[in-house]
Amino acid sequence: MPNQIIAFSVPKIGEEQKNNQDRFESSSDGSLTALADGAGSSLYPSKWAEILVQSFCQDLGNPIARIQRSHQEWLKPAQEQWRQYYLAKLTNPNRKWWEVGSQIKDRGSATFIGLSLPTHPDSEAQKWQAVAIGDSCLFKLERNSENLFAFPLNNSGDFKTTTQCFESLPEYSSFSPQFIEGYCNWGDTFLLASDALAHWLLTDYENQSQEWQKIFELKKIEDFRQAIDRLRQNNLIKNDDTTAVLIKPEFDENDTDP
Repeated sequence: MPNQIIAFSVPKIGEEQKNNQDRFESSSDGSLTALADGAGSSLYPSKWAEILVQSFCQDLGNPIARIQRSHQEWLKPAQEQWRQYYLAKLTNPNRKWWEVGSQIKDRGSATFIGLSLPTHPDSEAQKWQAVAIGDSCLFKLERNSENLFAFPLNNSGDFKTTTQCFESLPEYSSFSPQFIEGYCNWGDTFLLASDALAHWLLTDYENQSQEWQKIFELKKIEDFRQAIDRLRQNNLIKNDDTTAVLIKPEFDENDTDP
């Protein structure tokens, strides 16, 4: 049975959805889910973010194992895809001046979080794995618990104005990603969040408030949009593209005791 996945994403205030530089993807069975946040200071960041999440979720093998062996090798096909996209822009006679890029803005950069979660467990507890670069974060909330697990950043003070990224050109070294694995049980919920939401979630959690829990209960994009609007109006969250991907593992009812 496919894992249950619900995704929400809203752009910065005043921006159209097409200008949202966050991208998310999941495999058809829900075993792989990924979120990438394109850096606005880079060239074609949303395209680079899109290529990254698709490369991860369309991998027929084990993408996390491949990234662990060599993230540089795993990135090469994605980097070539981005390069071809850029070259097509260069040869377009109708291109706009800014589409060529500049010495400063000559490549795409993006943070990334990818989650691998089996869909056919043979026991109640099942193993999950994750890979991350930068400040897009994974959260895990256990059933009937208020303890919030976060990766790769687990403190609101860890968020900086600049962050590590995967780069779209091999000429520029990408930072080494971080990895983690663990076990989940029936009723647990995972959340992938881009940096603005991730920072607020940890801040609210550290302040011992319970507002953060409402994000895990959302089911409609309009409710998500209203929640982010309220946080922005109260200056509690950065005005940035904001994305949340909720993943609820599905278990065989014969193997669990809900």
